[in-house]
Amino acid sequence: MHATTSTPQSKSASGAAARKRGLTPRSLINVGIYAALYFVIVFACGMIGMVSPLFSVVGYVVGILVNGTVVMLFMVKTPNFGAMTLLSLITSLLMVATGHFWGTIPIAVVCGLIADSLIKSGGYRSKGRNILAYGIFQLWLIGPFLPMFYDRAGYAEYVGSSMGAEYAEAWMQLFTPLNLVLILALLFVVSLVAAWIGSRILERSFAKAGIL
Repeated sequence: MHATTSTPQSKSASGAAARKRGLTPRSLINVGIYAALYFVIVFACGMIGMVSPLFSVVGYVVGILVNGTVVMLFMVKTPNFGAMTLLSLITSLLMVATGHFWGTIPIAVVCGLIADSLIKSGGYRSKGRNILAYGIFQLWLIGPFLPMFYDRAGYAEYVGSSMGAEYAEAWMQLFTPLNLVLILALLFVVSLVAAWIGSRILERSFAKAGIL
């Protein structure tokens, strides 16, 4: 009876094969765990916006920064095509379930699919492409704001129904179409910075601890 040994080459081949596969039962579990964590952070940081419309922007920035490490770790732990798309889908479904615009779903799925494609094109190992993928993924935030470009009166009524007329008026004054474009551009840049920070944290902390 011959003993079976595992060589570095065989481990490398095994890892490469895993990255070529689609979603597996283990990766689906990871998606569920990270989707829950991601959404809790989004929701918690969104509560900052209850102070004022301006603080909503602060909440988005904080959420993106915190989730940068979460999603970058998710990319490393779940190197399967479709993982980011499914994460986007679950997030958007939860957003719609909490009262946001239904158009968030298709936008999020497209962003997730592009992110998946970027990650795959880098062989699931490209730091630069993973960072860009997080930036693209975060563009799902455009979804909830879309009605403000074509139905501002209706959106003001929607905000006022839950936050009051004064808050709604301040919201509409801040989030003009031009300001929305500028804010979304800012959030994209913040996403890239957050992903870079997240990748540095993974390299310095988690890798040394043997988590990755």
